Amino acid sequence: MIDQQTQSSMKVLEATGQYKVLARVPETLNSGKTATGKIFKAAVIDLETTGLDPKTEEIIEIGLLIVSFTNEEGFIEVEFSDNQLQQPSRPITEEITNITGITNEDVEGRAINWQQLEDELTSVDLIICHNAYFDRNFMELQSPDHFSRLIKSKAFGCSSRGINWAALGFEGAKLEYLNLKMGFFYEGHRALVDCWATLNLFIQKPVAFDELKISVREKEAMICAVNAPFEKKDLLKQRGYRWSDGSGSLPKSWWVTVREELQQQELDYLKQDIYGGREVTLPSMIITARKRYSYRAQEFE
Repeated sequence: MIDQQTQSSMKVLEATGQYKVLARVPETLNSGKTATGKIFKAAVIDLETTGLDPKTEEIIEIGLLIVSFTNEEGFIEVEFSDNQLQQPSRPITEEITNITGITNEDVEGRAINWQQLEDELTSVDLIICHNAYFDRNFMELQSPDHFSRLIKSKAFGCSSRGINWAALGFEGAKLEYLNLKMGFFYEGHRALVDCWATLNLFIQKPVAFDELKISVREKEAMICAVNAPFEKKDLLKQRGYRWSDGSGSLPKSWWVTVREELQQQELDYLKQDIYGGREVTLPSMIITARKRYSYRAQEFE
């Protein structure tokens, strides 16, 4: 708690217009609320790893907060909090230590208790990560099979990409930047600390959490414009299509994702403007929050 003298000094400084006083990101949730509606559970997860590629690098730390919420009252309480380290199969590089602060001595002999985490996550309705593409794929590819299967079954939301922060008055979506603009600081790049920093965004901006819940429920359609005429590539690029050379999971094509309700409109556009009115059958699939942000969202079944 901040004493009255400190609070008074803070107000004096800020009143000059020359200073901005920041508060440390809180690592407790004292909502004082009693749930009146249906209770849901969200897990906020953050990872530290030996590198950026989930196919080849390893998880060295996981932070987890499980928080209950209702649509009426918002967040109620943190029901579970944990942070665990894991020794990778090869030494942590100096570069990664500089980024994360995690040393080889920190992880020596340590192992993540994946079964414990699975037990805690089983009843969770939603998993939130600030960079869900990163965290989800690492958990799906670099965790034991039983834990990976659980992660694949869960709905994911991304507090970076799943919210239009610009519309809320922010110029970027980085976790530290958003907290700073909201008047908070923290020492980042440790898993559990980043979890609290992510949760703090929603505590300070409940409208952002409402937007995230809406985006989680939305469905998207992925469409692959295979055999599109070469001279149409600039039109496709301007419309937001990206190129797949066929070496990965997607066929060789220009591809895009659109909201499900816009799928037919997009197919009509391709037929008329790209394929010259020809009838074409294009690979497409529906992506929900159970596949979104996963490498599986680019694998046709």
